[in-house]
Amino acid sequence: MSIENELRELEEKGWAAISVGDGDFYRGLVTDRTVCVEPDGLQTGRELADDIEANKSPFDDYTLDDVKVLPLGDGSALITYRATIRLTEADFSFELYMTSVYERGGDGGWKLVFHQQTPVKQDG
Repeated sequence: MSIENELRELEEKGWAAISVGDGDFYRGLVTDRTVCVEPDGLQTGRELADDIEANKSPFDDYTLDDVKVLPLGDGSALITYRATIRLTEADFSFELYMTSVYERGGDGGWKLVFHQQTPVKQDG
């Protein structure tokens, strides 16, 4: 499987985990040095996992568009995309620009070392 497909699959699994409050998925993905930059501040990977677990089913549906993957060297890569998140019951949606940096762990699997979310500016 290509790096592009591996990282897209990881991000898709991440969104699926968020939708059901599966913090354990992220606990297996982050490291002790993972840094997350979100609209409400900085977090460690462990704090991200705890937040995901505390917020069960925060959205109904999502799409990932304009996915781009940039290999950064031996065993690391960046993925960026635009996510659209929909909350059907509240008749609300919002968009985020997402960037994640991964590196291969000792077992050959990917580990999340950096993640950033930037809200897409709303018109009006």
